[in-house]
Amino acid sequence: MSYRIAPTQVAELPNGLMVYVREVRHAPVVTSMVWYRVGSRDEGPGQTGLSHFLEHMMFKGTPRFPYGMLEEGVKRRGGMWNAFTSYDYTAYYEVLPAQHLEFSFAVEADRMAGMTFDPDLTVRERGIIVSEREGNENHPAFWLNEAFMATAFQVLPYRHPIIGSKDDIRATTAEALAAHYRRYYRPNNAALVVVGDVEAEQVVRLAERHFGPLPPGEPPPPFTAVEPEQEAERRVTVRRPGPHPILLAGYRIPEAAHPDQPALTLLSTLLSGSAQGGGAMGRSSRLHRRLIDTGMAVAAGAYVRAFQHAGLFLLTATPAPSVSLEALEEALFDEVERLREGEVSAEEFARAQKQVRASLLYAMESALNQAVLLGSTALTRGVERFDRALEELEAVTPADVLRVARQYLDARRRTVGHFIPADEAPAAGGAAPARAPQVAAAAPAAGGQPPDGAAAADGAAAGGTPDYQRSADRRVPRPEAGPARPVLSPERVVRRELPGGAVLLVFPTPTVPSVFVRVQMEAGAVHEPPGKAGLAQLVAGLLTRGTAQYTAQELALITDAQGMSLRVDAGRETAVASLKCLPEDLEKGLHLLAEVIRRPTFPEGEVERLRAQMLVAWRRAEDDTRAVAARRLMEQIYPEGHPYRQPLGGTEATLTGLQVEDLRRFHQAHYGPKGAVVVVVGDVEPEAALAAVEEALAGWSGGSGKAAIPPVPPPQGGRLHVPLAGKTQTDIALGWPLVDRSHPDYLALEVLATLFGGNGTPASSRLFRDVRERHGLSYYQYAVFGGTSGPGPWSAHLGVNPARLEFAVQTVLAELRRLVAEPVPLAELEALQDFLTGYPAVQHESPERIAARLAEIERFGLGLDWLERHPRELAALTPEMLQEVAARHLIPERLTIVTAGPAESPAEISAS
Repeated sequence: MSYRIAPTQVAELPNGLMVYVREVRHAPVVTSMVWYRVGSRDEGPGQTGLSHFLEHMMFKGTPRFPYGMLEEGVKRRGGMWNAFTSYDYTAYYEVLPAQHLEFSFAVEADRMAGMTFDPDLTVRERGIIVSEREGNENHPAFWLNEAFMATAFQVLPYRHPIIGSKDDIRATTAEALAAHYRRYYRPNNAALVVVGDVEAEQVVRLAERHFGPLPPGEPPPPFTAVEPEQEAERRVTVRRPGPHPILLAGYRIPEAAHPDQPALTLLSTLLSGSAQGGGAMGRSSRLHRRLIDTGMAVAAGAYVRAFQHAGLFLLTATPAPSVSLEALEEALFDEVERLREGEVSAEEFARAQKQVRASLLYAMESALNQAVLLGSTALTRGVERFDRALEELEAVTPADVLRVARQYLDARRRTVGHFIPADEAPAAGGAAPARAPQVAAAAPAAGGQPPDGAAAADGAAAGGTPDYQRSADRRVPRPEAGPARPVLSPERVVRRELPGGAVLLVFPTPTVPSVFVRVQMEAGAVHEPPGKAGLAQLVAGLLTRGTAQYTAQELALITDAQGMSLRVDAGRETAVASLKCLPEDLEKGLHLLAEVIRRPTFPEGEVERLRAQMLVAWRRAEDDTRAVAARRLMEQIYPEGHPYRQPLGGTEATLTGLQVEDLRRFHQAHYGPKGAVVVVVGDVEPEAALAAVEEALAGWSGGSGKAAIPPVPPPQGGRLHVPLAGKTQTDIALGWPLVDRSHPDYLALEVLATLFGGNGTPASSRLFRDVRERHGLSYYQYAVFGGTSGPGPWSAHLGVNPARLEFAVQTVLAELRRLVAEPVPLAELEALQDFLTGYPAVQHESPERIAARLAEIERFGLGLDWLERHPRELAALTPEMLQEVAARHLIPERLTIVTAGPAESPAEISAS
């Protein structure tokens, strides 16, 4: 099947700025990115982290767009913006409703030429970046990756961490930042990437208008460093407190533009599957079969990290309990040698090719994903390599894969890293390590998604006027362009009730080259019997590990051969079975989806393997300050026996006590159509999709419907500290149990959570402006409140240096008290309403997001006309209404505060 994927159109302005445009029509959204050819590789001795520090400072305003005006300008248009720094480049982006593209160009052209670097803002941002690093330091994988890269490279600056050393961060000055900016931030060292609902000719005209007048500068100094050939294996061991060992190995490979890269990509897919673009595949891969299916590892993977001047072929693995790193390493390298010395069958190779092809097409669903892939490829390989990516991969042969395996996966080219928990024997098992980050993001999005502060202890915590109130009087004008064309509109949704109580919703998006299916069932953790925490997630994870028709291995072979992602996950209230596939594979995918939902067999070996993985995941979570604070908060605000109190993934005691009969009973009781919602989004014909779903689910029966969630008594409030050894940052979680989705105050509380801490969006929030931007206390900070069937938690979360913990808590408490004591300034509320009205165009770009929204609308009985009512309901909110709701629910005396971090217990803090 051929897909309607627009080609890249290229222009070069007289000043040297390259312009790359892809016309993508599936949503009224545009992503605009400016990429600079400068990254951590361009930093000299004593200046590590300079490029990343500069990226942070680029959000501090210019004479044309003063501090705070840039943020509000983006948000009032319903957009989001952010940036990231990597080894070879730094990129800035805005995602906006398409009619606001010119605003993005005005902002980025001004930032390219008009930045100034205020010493006071530099000092404040320094604290935020130190906090960012300290948050990373709480994770063992960060320490291992840092030591590993410094060992793998002896000369090239890829050996330095992108974020920089703590000493270099603290030594960075405004003068150094300005010099780095002048050297690299110029049009002839940059590329403009635009992907979305645009016309290429108009993009070029607007680029000429805004970027064309900027003068080119002297070319940056050429990159001359050369890494000598590696002639022998290198090793590094990191011993620190941590919950689990980690194995990380890497082989030296050529640079990103080398013609062997497509073969190396397929080699990594043969070893561990493909996950690019959102399609998680690879359970039939060699490492999964050798290490995970045998119970030696709880996680294993292979991937390519290619830079402009070098590269690494990386292998990662985490041992299962009682398996030593040495034994795991021996098995891992033995599998590599088996591949090098053996052959690749035509069937195995075809599976890998289909996975990579599907992954690339899945990446085309989002304008932002396309823009990131296009920009990184254009800067490190050339734009033509992006356009030819599928052809290059299809041209690779099994012989090519074996050739690169034999050439590059040579033990003499290898670096091996071990992380060993300082307080455990090396043989202890652990949780799956996250892949070490390749970029460091400034994360200016005010919601803080997932800092040695330097600001004075004044303002909000000391009773002064906060920045957001001082800036509100500027009254940034509302955008001239009208509201964005909605992605989701009721008339495009086809709804049908199925036998047994399920509801089917189909939303066609013919310009998206994939299909996503979401089957949402009332089978979440709230249905677990007492003492059975983790049962819902164990059941969900086992559904794809053996059915009446297929073994786990057969399912893996089929889904990998089709480039499908098939998974089941359980949350607090519901379980979701999801399928992502290419349109031509939808009927086969629906057959498999129905099979795993309806006829799992819970094989004993698979039960024990998944139980082991969940146990080590629990141990890892118990060592994560953010997870611990959030979990203990739920335990404090909900009484014993309440379904929201018990941990989603269970505990060591509950997981070890679960029996196969528990799994079968839970599945039989709750995996049925009663209360289920099935959503199909993608390149489908509605009637054909309806018929295919009805055929796949014919005869489906049972289910329990929604659980009855009991009310909770008014919380008593209080303070708890959880000590964790070996941590450099403390996490704070605070909140209350409030109301369900149907409560009359729900919308106001949701808006208050967004105003206060983003609530899962990039809205400009008070926590961001006061805690991060004003005081430099925290890299991340956010508030959360979502729709639940019972009294859901309204909570706030942030991570801070332990020395500034008390000031941070008092700052957050002061902001909470203001929500109760003072009406929200009208200008602040109007700006938030503009954002919340425009943001759905950006939010609903991906099929997964569309499916989740439609399932929410159906589950809570909101009606499809909610899509049109919701903007009017938002506009009707007033400052007085928000203050009244805050006074009813956000009662400081009932607030619970939990902190998790270094062992020293903080002084008691009164929340009153």
